[in-house]
Amino acid sequence: MKKIFFALLGIITFLTSCEEDIDLNIASSEPKIVIEGEIENGKFAQVMVTRNSPLTQAVNFSNILVTNAQVYVSNGVITDTLVFDTVFNASNPFCYVGSSVIGISGQTYFLTVIADGKTYTATTTIPAPIALDSVWWQPQPPQDSLGFAWATLSDPTGVGNGYRWQVKRPTKFVMFEGNPLILDRRYIAPSGATFDDKFIDGKTFDFAYFRPTDPTEAAYYEDEPEEERGYYKYGDTIYIRFSTLDKASQDFYKTYEAAMSSNGNPFASPVTILSNIQGGGLGVWAGMGCSYDTIYAQ
Repeated sequence: MKKIFFALLGIITFLTSCEEDIDLNIASSEPKIVIEGEIENGKFAQVMVTRNSPLTQAVNFSNILVTNAQVYVSNGVITDTLVFDTVFNASNPFCYVGSSVIGISGQTYFLTVIADGKTYTATTTIPAPIALDSVWWQPQPPQDSLGFAWATLSDPTGVGNGYRWQVKRPTKFVMFEGNPLILDRRYIAPSGATFDDKFIDGKTFDFAYFRPTDPTEAAYYEDEPEEERGYYKYGDTIYIRFSTLDKASQDFYKTYEAAMSSNGNPFASPVTILSNIQGGGLGVWAGMGCSYDTIYAQ
């Protein structure tokens, strides 16, 4: 025991005595176009186009937002010219929206973005939606009024599906620090929300997710009681968007979520976010076969 104590004492002494100011000279990388686009069954495409921002600089939204791009979506027969607009429920409310090519399961869609003098392309297919068997809210012991959202999924055998779970509660308008704030305006994916059927192929199983918080609303929820964070309350209404994804879209969202989970963790391995954007851009063009459910937490 003494040896362990002295070993620990030596480590602590070493760490506290080796303090030195380190000036990190982070080289600025070449600016890149970031594309986040999706098309789902029964809806028109939405595509956000931005520029990446150096870590050493404060984010200036007017600089990173690309408002003069040319964005086209084709199903191989019709080409839709997307128009820059304000979309209230998108992750970035300023994006390009389609009006003539609608998403259909099983079809392939081609994206072309021309921005900052360069052309970027991507291809995706909308898989057939696979609906959840059932959804419900369940208290998490020892709580009786706080719990998680649960679902049952029957995965088809041999298809190789990928899935993504997103949720929101009814949209709410509040005043925050003297300004109007819209809460729960969009579907949010909790950590680990994208998964494949590698270990569940052909099986029926139950799973649960905690309540995620939209990072654009994080300041509002800072005063939320700590014991309620991550839980849905008795009486909540929970809207679920459950998507089936193609392989490239799975890879993007899984690696994106892994990078977000490890952000700030000095012991985590670096994660390369996999993109299906061709031409030197970052991001994803995702085909999504979506089904929707509602849970009333009672």
